[in-house]
Amino acid sequence: MNGRRVFLTSGITRFWSCYKKAGIGKVMRMIAVINDVSFQYPFATKELAVQYMHQFLDICKRIQKDEITNIKKIRTGLVDSQTYIGPDYKLIQLIQEFKGREERSLLLGILTNRGTYQEDDRLVCKIDGKESLICAQGIGNFLVSLLSGQIFSEITIKGTVHEKEVELRNLSKDEHIEYYRKELGIRRYHANDKKHKYHRENPYGKGKIGSRMDLHDEDAQDLLNKAINIKGRLYAKKNGYYYAFQNEMDIIYHGYRAEDLGEDIKRQLDKKFT
Repeated sequence: MNGRRVFLTSGITRFWSCYKKAGIGKVMRMIAVINDVSFQYPFATKELAVQYMHQFLDICKRIQKDEITNIKKIRTGLVDSQTYIGPDYKLIQLIQEFKGREERSLLLGILTNRGTYQEDDRLVCKIDGKESLICAQGIGNFLVSLLSGQIFSEITIKGTVHEKEVELRNLSKDEHIEYYRKELGIRRYHANDKKHKYHRENPYGKGKIGSRMDLHDEDAQDLLNKAINIKGRLYAKKNGYYYAFQNEMDIIYHGYRAEDLGEDIKRQLDKKFT
């Protein structure tokens, strides 16, 4: 028992350390943790269970896309497939009846074997009186919840870890992704056509020249999603050329060909974009 207490104390120290490092607005790669507690609240009907499971899967799909740049992976414990998700309706039945083999396989993978926790991570988090061995890893990261009750509709979920109250950032609907757009690293490309022309460099002001931006908007957005932060600015490489992206406001960026980068930045980009 004493060993258990010592382990939990060291564990909570590690998690609080991660939480402090994960301050809002900082650029860092996080994980999205499946909230297994949210699967313990059955829906009133089978139809509602299917509807909200689709919504849950849509959130997971968005997280896996390049659009969200600050989440490196989705992590889960083993959600009990025998739990009742509706009246006389088990989770395994819902999965088996899910339309489309690809979506069915994706959902099964997310809920059962997507980066399961290790033994030394066994720190208990209590949410609404229910225990979870995985939700504590949401500290400094994000929970992804099935919207099975009012508690999971909020942007944060309150819980306790080792008798300390915690607030866990929650994703259960598109509005939550919009709310956390900066923390999630969502970036939106907007061409600055007045300054950066497509076919040529652009003289402007007194002796100033705007570098060209020779990518169409769709390609520029794709490259922006892949860009890496070096010394406070986003850079990327495509077709042998280097590009810089400058933040205008909120999550809006414009970009341009960066011809005058230092060799240290070029080396990092050459290594990343091979």
